[in-house]
Amino acid sequence: MALKVWLKAGHTVEVIGRAVQGFTESTGIDVNLQVVPEGEAHDRLLSGDERPDVVTVPYWYLDELVDRDVLRPLGGRTEAGGIDWDPFPSAAVGALSREGVPWAVPHTLTGGLLSYRADLVASLGEDPPRTTEDVLRLARRLSDPEGGMYGLVARGSVEFSSLETYAGWAWAGGHRLLPASGDPEPASVAAAIGDLVEALRVTGPPDLTSRDYAAVGNLVQEGRAALLLDTSAWGFFLEDRTSSSVAGRMDYAVVQGPAAPVQFLYAEGLGITRWCTRPDEAAAFLGWRHSEDVVRREIREVGRLDLPRTDLENRDWYRDEVERRGLGDYLAAVRRSWAAADPAHVPTRTDFVPQARQVMGAVAAVLDGRADDLTTALRAQPSAGGHG
Repeated sequence: MALKVWLKAGHTVEVIGRAVQGFTESTGIDVNLQVVPEGEAHDRLLSGDERPDVVTVPYWYLDELVDRDVLRPLGGRTEAGGIDWDPFPSAAVGALSREGVPWAVPHTLTGGLLSYRADLVASLGEDPPRTTEDVLRLARRLSDPEGGMYGLVARGSVEFSSLETYAGWAWAGGHRLLPASGDPEPASVAAAIGDLVEALRVTGPPDLTSRDYAAVGNLVQEGRAALLLDTSAWGFFLEDRTSSSVAGRMDYAVVQGPAAPVQFLYAEGLGITRWCTRPDEAAAFLGWRHSEDVVRREIREVGRLDLPRTDLENRDWYRDEVERRGLGDYLAAVRRSWAAADPAHVPTRTDFVPQARQVMGAVAAVLDGRADDLTTALRAQPSAGGHG
């Protein structure tokens, strides 16, 4: 029987899909790769109707997976996989650990970056944006929907992962968007993110809530939006001269709020489920995924230069690849965003997903024009029954 592995669409599944036959040939372990969207994976894992062996583990709902006994804890080194934890940034390992116990091996780490059209900002005689006030002001100054240019774009769909944009903005202003327990208080949510939601409503596209994260970023790549508030991963696409209309015209900033830098911490890894009957084979797969061959292929073939590994910068082939792609300045911004990442802005609660969906339902209602303000919209949302 094949090892059943659930992955999310993106770089990870692309490179593993290309290389996994080599793993099977060298180990004799067959692998059944399945692409499962993040929200669907959460719901199917918690229902227990399907039981994969290896799964993608985002830190946002790690507490729920641990509480429901879905995952096996990973030790300092998985027995068969031989995982060396030292090269992974502490922010990634810490976000995927609880009380010092790691539950997943990191393969993604992002911080929060403002990706912006440096040429358009300069044309206004403005300095590069560095603060949340700069973002709000420039969004309005650069907005020209009739001329085909939106000011500011960010995630607005009701997917729970969209919440990180708003949780990170709230943290920068001195607020935690979700409390440690219980339902979020409508007036507090409005005070924390009302200015961002209003800027998106006024300067963003009318169909923002129907766009997934890729479709939001594509607005910048196509030259139709000036500012993107999102993860630190977008520069690889925006600077790709074969596909991006804005390559060479962008810049990237860690934006500072009154209390902290704006966040978009996304730590994700691969974990082994509790019901996996062949944990040694699963551990071997995790070790292979971070082997030298797979890492080099991921970087060279799909351009994944922001792998969360602190040892890559010491390797000549990696430095050559950065130089070849002209991404040195951008990667320096990525590392600044990693340094600014603070997991404390997301509460460790087992009901994070329903709470996030509740808040994003309210945000989407305002962006869609179905509600006049966040306070009203959140009060109209069905209670998620928050308990922490």
